Amino acid sequence: MKITLAVAIVLAFMQVQFLVATAAVSPDSGMTCNSCCQGPAGIPGIPGSNGNHGQGLVGPRGDAGSPGEVGQPGVKGDKGSDGLGGEPGAKGDHGLKGDQGFGQPGKQGPQGLPGMNGLKGERGEPGPAGQTGEAGECSTRRSAFTAVRNNAFSPPSPWDPLIFEELLFSEEGTDFNLNNGTFTCNVPGVYVLMFSVNKPSSGSHLYVKLRKNGNTIVTGSVSDAGNHQVSSSAVIPLHYGDQVHLAVYGPVFSDTNQHTSFTGFLLYEI
Repeated sequence: MKITLAVAIVLAFMQVQFLVATAAVSPDSGMTCNSCCQGPAGIPGIPGSNGNHGQGLVGPRGDAGSPGEVGQPGVKGDKGSDGLGGEPGAKGDHGLKGDQGFGQPGKQGPQGLPGMNGLKGERGEPGPAGQTGEAGECSTRRSAFTAVRNNAFSPPSPWDPLIFEELLFSEEGTDFNLNNGTFTCNVPGVYVLMFSVNKPSSGSHLYVKLRKNGNTIVTGSVSDAGNHQVSSSAVIPLHYGDQVHLAVYGPVFSDTNQHTSFTGFLLYEI
């Protein structure tokens, strides 16, 4: 701004000099410019050096210009490095209990160890007495026997019936045939049947089977040397006309001490 002011001063000065020179060459001040002859214009002088800057005062500051248009967003900068971890925050208050969910039941867990037995509780009050039942019918029929041998016995063939020689006891009406060693049921019911048969020391083996209608119910056996007792028992149902006997395979020993016997009795009727 100071340079422009200096140039304006120089140009004004040169204009004044030009006017002075023009007045000096005029022949008559009363004559017009067109009435005289003008000589050629002189060569412009050499411009003078720049003058010193003026001591002008700085003008007042102009009003602020209107805001410019919004510029384009800049390029996103690089991600900064992670900051230092902060101190753990204070423990917050317990939140409110949420609503109950509706999830599927989980798998059953393994069975736990059995707990300790609890203390025995106090005895309860006795319950009311039940109604008296109807009187049952009492049966007076009986059936029982014990057959023995007083001598040794050798079966003619394996698994032949064991023959008995004496009835130590026989309830009235009991059908036991000593000739074939067979008991025939006259009172249907559940019976207890037992036998004890002795093997002599001379025999190598003895097998005894309790048979019902020809079918084996139980079996006793011994195959050691020496004198041995073979015995067994069973509780079986017998209907009217069923037959039971002992079948033996091997020699049987007995004497007046009755080492061999066969017993049966009615437990209850059916």
